[in-house]
Amino acid sequence: MPFSIGWFSTGRDPAARNLLQTVHEDLVTNKIPAGIQWIFCHRETGDGPPDEEYKQREMFFELAASLDIPVATLSHVKFLPELRKRGLAESPSAAEASPALEEWRNLYGAEVVRMVELLPPVDIVVMAGYMIVIGDPELHALDIVNIHPALPWGPRGTWQEVIHQLISEEAEEQGIMIHLVTKTLDRGPVISYCRFPITGPEWDPLWDGWKRDIKSDSTREQRESHPLFTTIRREGEIRELPLLRGAIRELASGTITVQDKRIRAGGKLLEEGVDLTAAIEEIVFRDHGSA
Repeated sequence: MPFSIGWFSTGRDPAARNLLQTVHEDLVTNKIPAGIQWIFCHRETGDGPPDEEYKQREMFFELAASLDIPVATLSHVKFLPELRKRGLAESPSAAEASPALEEWRNLYGAEVVRMVELLPPVDIVVMAGYMIVIGDPELHALDIVNIHPALPWGPRGTWQEVIHQLISEEAEEQGIMIHLVTKTLDRGPVISYCRFPITGPEWDPLWDGWKRDIKSDSTREQRESHPLFTTIRREGEIRELPLLRGAIRELASGTITVQDKRIRAGGKLLEEGVDLTAAIEEIVFRDHGSA
């Protein structure tokens, strides 16, 4: 029986569409015994202003329809909004949820599980740009893997938060990992990862420019549009797809399995993720002319 995949995504940007389309095409073109059965999104048509993210999400829904993948939606912004608002206000961060936010997450999660259980059963759920933290119900009911834009020991949070932290620490390297989702944000058992340098001769002018251009009072927009910030993001993005494709192929073939919320390779517990840097750099060099 083919390996079946559920797909969680916010669908908020071109990267979300690229992930979905590229993985789908890889499965079909290379006759990999796996398929994306359905998509779940925590936003829906009409639940926000017609800004750029809204337009991108509508394009994501259109892409899913063109690929003949059904989409289920449940707007988190419409679900118990007062409890969510209070929970967010009382929480130090997304990783440190207040009791009210934890309650909201679990109530919302129960509704998500109820909805996806009406859909065809899947072997694994892939989080590909899913921008809210899931609750206990999803963790208990589903085996979920996530693509996170950092090394296993690196920063947690959104890709923007990760890059801000890397720059503030003047980190020497960045990475991408595929991991099993657990209660601890961005720290579940790792399937695979890759790393790449963000210092050296090619990077020095970017770091010098950052130190020259960015001041303590620089806005978030100024920081996130700076060449150093955008280059780190671009180098991460071009590695996300090959790493995710590789992980899905390993899961589909049974080389890597998820059992009892643990990852096994060749029947043995995988204590640490597999470092696929060399293989990913070959793909990057082939497809982009650099590594």
